[in-house]
Amino acid sequence: MKDLVKHWWFWLLIVVAAALLVVHTYLAIWVRDYVNRKLSEIHGYRAHVAAVTLHLWRGAYQIHSVDIEKTSGKVPVPFFSAPLVDLSVQWKALIFERAFVGNIEFYRAKMNLVNGPSEERRQAPLDEPWAQKIKQLFPLKINRFAVHNGEIHYRDFSRTPKVNLTVDRVQMVAANLTNSKKLSKSLIADIRIEGRPLRAGDARSQISLDPYASNPTFAFNLEVRNMPLVKLNDFAKAYGNFTFKSGTLKMAMEASAKNGGYQGYVEPVFDHMSIFNPAKADNPVTAVWEAILEGVTQIVRNYSKDRFGTKVPFSGTFKHPQPDIFTTIGNAFRNAFVKAFEGELEPGKKLPKVEPEKKQ
Repeated sequence: MKDLVKHWWFWLLIVVAAALLVVHTYLAIWVRDYVNRKLSEIHGYRAHVAAVTLHLWRGAYQIHSVDIEKTSGKVPVPFFSAPLVDLSVQWKALIFERAFVGNIEFYRAKMNLVNGPSEERRQAPLDEPWAQKIKQLFPLKINRFAVHNGEIHYRDFSRTPKVNLTVDRVQMVAANLTNSKKLSKSLIADIRIEGRPLRAGDARSQISLDPYASNPTFAFNLEVRNMPLVKLNDFAKAYGNFTFKSGTLKMAMEASAKNGGYQGYVEPVFDHMSIFNPAKADNPVTAVWEAILEGVTQIVRNYSKDRFGTKVPFSGTFKHPQPDIFTTIGNAFRNAFVKAFEGELEPGKKLPKVEPEKKQ
């Protein structure tokens, strides 16, 4: 009895540890049910979370096996799924800047964007409802957003053949999303993205933007390299009624926007491209159409590099976009007879500086 009294602190620790374990377990279950309840409030979608684990020592919790499906239509693939989502406090900002902000990280996330002839057969990203739900699931402002080894699909089940354009190995980091000078010297968010289009090429993009501007305010660039054109055959057949026999695609794009207007260009370049393939033509009409396309690209092809390319400038307002058709045609002939386009961003060129929108 004396030994028991003497070591009361030991038994107290055991009781406290057991109590904490029980509280931790039931708290995780409560959080899981809360997350499922909030996600289920989005009209037209059904969401489910398998489990939640708490990491109180780092101010974080993890959502396991989240699936979001559209219920208000006829879409055979889920809108979003991820085996793991991590939400955590950004301790450095809290300790040194007294800023209550957080991180959200998605691991092996998949998103399916679906096009179709009617609203019930389409599936596109949602903005406001999901943004509100994230705020309810994580009360801190999200300052850093990351995707690790993600995957994005563009699908169209109404076409023949069915279209499935995939970008996998997506790595994305978005920083300074709170638009705070406490956390950064700039009020501009920085986003870096890279991935593998059609499971074969290479794509990289950088975006600078004012996340709280009333009008889109950003600078953006994108570079795609080494994409085999035959990987686009389902897309080309479904929407253009032709197929590629060989060749690769390179593409560069730059754009900027402020005060409700935008400007930029896209520069696609096709190396060693061949379209006409009579052995795969479904009917004589398709064969003739492919022959016409091949003939046009031969006329404006740069033969020294076996390259067809052009530069498509665009500008306007977000309500009235205006691609410059005549300049596009002129650039196609410039590629053929003057200087071949490269389909690449200028080496070392930085994004133009984005100024935060002036508040009225």
